[in-house]
Amino acid sequence: MSKVIAYILYGIVWVISLLPMPILYLFSDIVWLLMFFCPPLRYRKKIVRNNLILSFPEKDRKWLRRTERRFYYQFLCQLMEALKTVSASRRWVKRHMEFVGYEHIREEILKGRSNIGYLGHLGNWELIPSMMYHFEDIENFRGCQVYHKLENPVMELFMLKLRSKYGTESIPMEHVLRRFLEFRNTGKTFFVGMIADQVPLWWNTHYWTQFFHRKTPVFTGAERIARKLDTDVWYMHITRKRRGYYRCEFELMFDRTKDLEDFAVTERYMRLLEDNIKECPELWLWTHNRWKRNYEEYHQWLMQHQNADRPRN
Repeated sequence: MSKVIAYILYGIVWVISLLPMPILYLFSDIVWLLMFFCPPLRYRKKIVRNNLILSFPEKDRKWLRRTERRFYYQFLCQLMEALKTVSASRRWVKRHMEFVGYEHIREEILKGRSNIGYLGHLGNWELIPSMMYHFEDIENFRGCQVYHKLENPVMELFMLKLRSKYGTESIPMEHVLRRFLEFRNTGKTFFVGMIADQVPLWWNTHYWTQFFHRKTPVFTGAERIARKLDTDVWYMHITRKRRGYYRCEFELMFDRTKDLEDFAVTERYMRLLEDNIKECPELWLWTHNRWKRNYEEYHQWLMQHQNADRPRN
């Protein structure tokens, strides 16, 4: 039944996505104007405002309010762009998402080396899997993205359908290592994109770092996989050229990971991500309650779960 509902929902969204982009943007502009004149309508306004204030204590109130408004403007545009991708042609997608430096990754893949790309919730990340358009001629290669399973089975099927249009494979987080080992054992190379800027659960917390002036827990699963498989790791630097047009530039973080110190990859990623956000703060997903877990609460949790691994600082 869930599958039927998901396909019906996808069909409805597909029909709406046929509308020209100017009409979709007109709708987002109207909603944004309503938010502008009536701030209580802003989705998660308190979280967004608090995140900005604590992340940029050196900025004045005028800058903070302007950035907040720009964030909501971008957020609504991005929703319309994601809607459009449901029926968008390959030509439309390639015009709106530019990739720079992917040729270096192609060279490594042709040498038989797999690669991991780190990115954040910046710009329109739903367009990132379209990078596979530049790799589809390579045999025995898989493009993948790691995702968290959604509790709603209808939305789960809907999002999997949406993200599979570029030819990539969506791998549940708990099956990642097993799937990559299957690729290696069958002679396949892969490139996997991992959005690692969300907040981990207590039992998945193994490392804390300074991120926008606050001690912040970080996912380390991608690094453990990279070191186990000795892959190259890249940072995917995302910027916006103009409304609806994005640029993703690949920056090599490490070309060998097996012998690196613990959390070297994670720390490098967090520094690059922070710089990327500072460059274009309105592009990051400030509605996410990134700092809802703090270090003191984690130590209290550890005292109640003595068998849990302690974090590295």
